[in-house]
Amino acid sequence: MVDAVFKVLGPVQVCRPDGQQILLGGKPRAVLAVLLFNVNTVVSRERLMATLWEDPPASAIANLHNHVSQLRKLLPSGTQLATTKAGYLLQASVEQVDLLQFERAVRLAHAEDEQGDLHAAARHYERALSMWRGKPAEGTKLTGPMLAHLTELEERLAAAKLNWAAAKIALGRPAEAIEGLRGFVVEQPLCERAWQLIMIGHTQTGQRDKALEAFRQARSVLTGELGIEPGEELQQLHAAILADTKPAGGPAPRTRICRLPSDVKYFSGREPELADLDRLLCSAAEQPPNAATTCVISGTGGVGKTSLAVHWAHRLRDRFPDGQLYVDLQGFSPSATPMPPHHAIRILLGFLQAPHDRIPPTFEEQIALYRNLLTGRRVLLLLDDAREPDQVRPLLPPTPDTLTLVTSRTMLTGLIAEGAELLRLTPLSHLQAGRLLKRRLGPNRVTAEREAADDIIKTCAGLPLALSIVAARAIINADLPLAALAEELQPESTRLDALQTEELNTDLREVFSSSYRVLAPQAADTFAHLGLAPGPDISLAAATSLIGQPHAHTRALLRTLETAHLLHQYAPGRYRMHDLVRLYAIERGHLDLSVADRTAAVRRLVDFYLHTSHAADRLLSPHRRGTIDLDAPAPGCLPTPLASAAAAQTWFTAEHPCLLAAQRLADEHDLHASVWRLAWTLDAFHLAHNLLQDCVATWRTAATATRHLTDSDVHALVRQLLGRACSRAGHHEESLSHLAHALARYEKTGNIAGQARTRHSLAIAWAYRQQPEQALVHLEHARQLYKDVGDAVAEGNVLNSLGWSQALLDDFVPARKHCEQALSLLRRHGDRLGEAATLDSLGYIAHHTGRRAQALDHYHHALTLRREFGYASLEAETLSRLGDTYHALDRHTEAAQAWKQALTIFQDQHRATGIKDVQAKLETLNTTPGESST
Repeated sequence: MVDAVFKVLGPVQVCRPDGQQILLGGKPRAVLAVLLFNVNTVVSRERLMATLWEDPPASAIANLHNHVSQLRKLLPSGTQLATTKAGYLLQASVEQVDLLQFERAVRLAHAEDEQGDLHAAARHYERALSMWRGKPAEGTKLTGPMLAHLTELEERLAAAKLNWAAAKIALGRPAEAIEGLRGFVVEQPLCERAWQLIMIGHTQTGQRDKALEAFRQARSVLTGELGIEPGEELQQLHAAILADTKPAGGPAPRTRICRLPSDVKYFSGREPELADLDRLLCSAAEQPPNAATTCVISGTGGVGKTSLAVHWAHRLRDRFPDGQLYVDLQGFSPSATPMPPHHAIRILLGFLQAPHDRIPPTFEEQIALYRNLLTGRRVLLLLDDAREPDQVRPLLPPTPDTLTLVTSRTMLTGLIAEGAELLRLTPLSHLQAGRLLKRRLGPNRVTAEREAADDIIKTCAGLPLALSIVAARAIINADLPLAALAEELQPESTRLDALQTEELNTDLREVFSSSYRVLAPQAADTFAHLGLAPGPDISLAAATSLIGQPHAHTRALLRTLETAHLLHQYAPGRYRMHDLVRLYAIERGHLDLSVADRTAAVRRLVDFYLHTSHAADRLLSPHRRGTIDLDAPAPGCLPTPLASAAAAQTWFTAEHPCLLAAQRLADEHDLHASVWRLAWTLDAFHLAHNLLQDCVATWRTAATATRHLTDSDVHALVRQLLGRACSRAGHHEESLSHLAHALARYEKTGNIAGQARTRHSLAIAWAYRQQPEQALVHLEHARQLYKDVGDAVAEGNVLNSLGWSQALLDDFVPARKHCEQALSLLRRHGDRLGEAATLDSLGYIAHHTGRRAQALDHYHHALTLRREFGYASLEAETLSRLGDTYHALDRHTEAAQAWKQALTIFQDQHRATGIKDVQAKLETLNTTPGESST
């Protein structure tokens, strides 16, 4: 086999024809890895950026272009890296890429295996395995969607290795298979197939004791890691070895009644749920003599409840030798009414072969006959699509030999209260959904359009029915690219249209509609209102304001929706919808609510977020300059009362995505004053947690909204705070433009306090540009202006900024004087956050003037205050400087502790500069442990 030019199944390598290896840096190597994983397929710039950066910088496009240009210069002749309108395309032949060679070898092995040529299959598997030199793209930092792809590649390697071992055993060479699988079970000890092959291999070589030991190891791992016994195949193999017999395919089938629908041809995933059902079957054997076992499989429409139940029932058919019965109760059928129990019992009696003329006339007598016919039989009963407990109760057999599965879109709480088990079915994971799509469309078609397939999986949100509808369309239109289907699914407003079919049972909108139609009027109204909520989830308190109902009544209505699987309480007091259910809720909101109702609901929700966040901000920043006044909340709006700064931090953290969405919602509904006020209430939280891009975005939205307002001071305030946000986020030119605009407006209206705030912001902007001299000019202006208006707290904060800027210029004597004046003012007026900032400045000054013990005192006091208000961003900076002082005192253990705490915060906030700085400091402890720094 030709040695590949491009190698990605291990460390990424590029080799020239003469064998010389081309060395690539970190980002170019990562770009090449992504292109190789998608070789001969266009990769969009957006996908590359998402893979290279968790939070792409503003210069991401330019950086990406440079990386691609660098790659082009280094790639061997005969290879082509093309730029297209949609992205970049690396073109290469199978012989040039080890990944393509691996895939071809696996395909050839499968083909030979199907033809029965095991020798050829084993050779091809060996060639495929030889391509691997470690983990794919080992040593290359990749993020985002590529991580799932790397996992899938490793799974394909594992499958190839297991298939190779099976071929070796079938060829009578078990020793090679066992040797090859030793390392495999070390890395993947939960793989039952690997243990099974090892046991068969040992049995084939006559080493029965080793085969039994392998089973003991497998059982120990499975029970220890997962808390489950080995699967049926492994246990049957173990029993066969104990009996000193050759592994057999199980007992001969017994005559039985089988009324199940056909097994699901393309069933995929659901391993944990299948294991739960297996455990249920095992526990059923331990029930009291007259206790029957019932399990309710519950989940939203289209999530695959029936498929799971039918597939498991077929898989366990030998455990029920007397039959498997199935009745569709049509509880949520869009084309039929729910089946009453007296109809269902006639169907079941027919299945049990009761003569028609012997069936008694009354329902009670029919139930008695039904139960009598089941006595002594081991039967699986599957009652599909039940709406309510009373539809099911008469059909439940009392005999412990019968297991009943009930599927329903509601949780059938009454049955659960009476002892039934509950299995809640959630959407498929991205990886499971990908496997299902590959089984339906074939791996080649999905692999050829990986990006489009990923988009389809994402928009279908793990709902098997949605995936099946898209797959059916792709099969019917074999020439239609998956990219076209993915594009059709992208717009949220028409996504449900793209998932329509001609049959009601497979029309996703109709599936959701059948669940919606059975809701009580108030519950249906609540569902429609929830379609107006813009965030990824909603709290009970926010929902109370949204629907305008009392708190307790709202909780009851949400519980009704939760029971119907139209809503999920994923954390106490927090609810979210499946993505596609949410789109249906949005439709119902626009169809079923009047314009006046929608307008009032939006106003209540926006006011809830605005008033609660304003109260939270006042707790976190009690001495903040330029407070704002709010109108009274809309009737029916109930803001959340908050008792402390800690409670405010917790609320902001939980609600932050919803607050951003609420600002966008206010903007869409022309609530212009609420738009800029929400930006105001979020400002301090954003700065405290280094959410700088969110801060800039909210103020940009506010600046757009204020164009519709006439208050000049509001315009100036918004531009001032947008300028400050831009300076902190590194948008320096934009920052100075906004601040100049704000200053001019304040000077025109004669607003001295506004001028002072803007001068202070200008000083911050120049400080971020590493020009403290310019900052000092504006700070002196700001100090005088605050004196003129008698704002002592603001003057104290400016004095601290003045001292800090002087300290950065090594002018420590006036720096200390100004900071001590600031500390006195701020303590006198109770500004504890300003006090913390000033103590941090004094710690820095003390450290750099040789008063290290005093520096420690200042830093520790500053940390206490900053932690009190939850200002993690500022806490990290103080910790970093505290570590510097400990290091200068040769107290290296304490220095390391402070730096590690700072590093954790910097990493949580994705602050690259802080991470790099602290990591460099920690490295000094390893290289020069006795060295002091100043």
